Amino acid sequence: MTLMLARMALRAIRHHAIRSLLTLLGIVIGIAGIIAITAIGKGAQQKAREQFLAYGSKTVAIGCGNWMSATKRDPKPFVLADMKAISAQCPRIRYISPEQTAHAIDIEYGGNTTKVEVVSGYQTLFAIKEYEAMAGIVFNEHHVERRENVVVLKADVAQALFGSTNPLGRVIRIGTGVDSKTDFKPFVVIGVLAPPKKKGKWEGLGISDVFIPFTTHQKYYGNRLRSFIMSTYTDQDVAEVTRQLEKIFRAAHRLEEGDSNDFMIWDFQEFAAEAEKAAQSVGLFALIAALIALLVGGIGVMNIMLVAVQERTKEIGIKMALGATMRVIRIQFLLEAVMICMIGGLLGVMGGIAATVIVEKCFAIPVILELAPIVVASSFTILVGLLFGFYPAERAARLKPVEALADN
Repeated sequence: MTLMLARMALRAIRHHAIRSLLTLLGIVIGIAGIIAITAIGKGAQQKAREQFLAYGSKTVAIGCGNWMSATKRDPKPFVLADMKAISAQCPRIRYISPEQTAHAIDIEYGGNTTKVEVVSGYQTLFAIKEYEAMAGIVFNEHHVERRENVVVLKADVAQALFGSTNPLGRVIRIGTGVDSKTDFKPFVVIGVLAPPKKKGKWEGLGISDVFIPFTTHQKYYGNRLRSFIMSTYTDQDVAEVTRQLEKIFRAAHRLEEGDSNDFMIWDFQEFAAEAEKAAQSVGLFALIAALIALLVGGIGVMNIMLVAVQERTKEIGIKMALGATMRVIRIQFLLEAVMICMIGGLLGVMGGIAATVIVEKCFAIPVILELAPIVVASSFTILVGLLFGFYPAERAARLKPVEALADN
């Protein structure tokens, strides 16, 4: 019986093909939106997490000053003795290094010029950032102690300056001083870093890095110490190290209870979690919009089914006169509504998958297409059909044969 009613419902849909197609557009848009937005949202969450954990899931940094504080007093500057205090009081720290950055510095070789961030630190900086040399070496304790003009390049910088030429042992010129475009100093290239093992590790603001010893940085860019970067033995140590750092520096800077920190601590695990939440919130708003579209589509289905009941009162009256029960009439119209929604859901799934592929290929936005949202969205179309098809079906079922035939 159900199979026969399903065939009748399909015939009714085909009989009004254009009207049915226009009716299910809302369902198509809603389902496609749910699938596409879910896939893009998942990709955005993963991308955000990768971006922050690219610095290392065991990495913690502390910087001088606190731009989030309302306190106007100047922060107490960092000194190298602070690093010794950290090492002595935080046994869970494996590596630690000062870290300084000179921004947007011009470097040149043989007429080729590019702009870089000049990053400096101790030899431990490479272990903290999990960088390895694919050619040559990274600078060591000897280079740091002697304040040598040596530089380690990232692969993209080496390509920009040298092309296919071996950069090792070559002397490049790096801008220093107040006017970095005219005051250049010679640096010997001792190494080129391998591409990162972690996806997204080097992605930033479009300017790549080169690395010089911390003492050399002080020689040309000033002695002010802005930050320390460190890595712990395990991921689980990060939270404890963060608490210890706050305690150490509040005591060292003689901050009273209630005083804002005049420093900032960056826990990249926490940043990654917050970035995921932000991406999830944006995705949630977009998902609500898609659900509203689906709701509008359901209302359209109910409206067209009410029109169908009105148009087919004679058919309903004849069936009832021939012995069709209210249950049969109800099931027939419910099946018709559900099938319209299911067809719309199928087209929506296809459209959603196509949309994710287009977004990923054309806009380079990461997407994660999972089976669960597709199954849930497809199942939801059945629920929409039942909810919005119930009233028209019930109305059809309650028609009286004599009145139904008399109306025609």
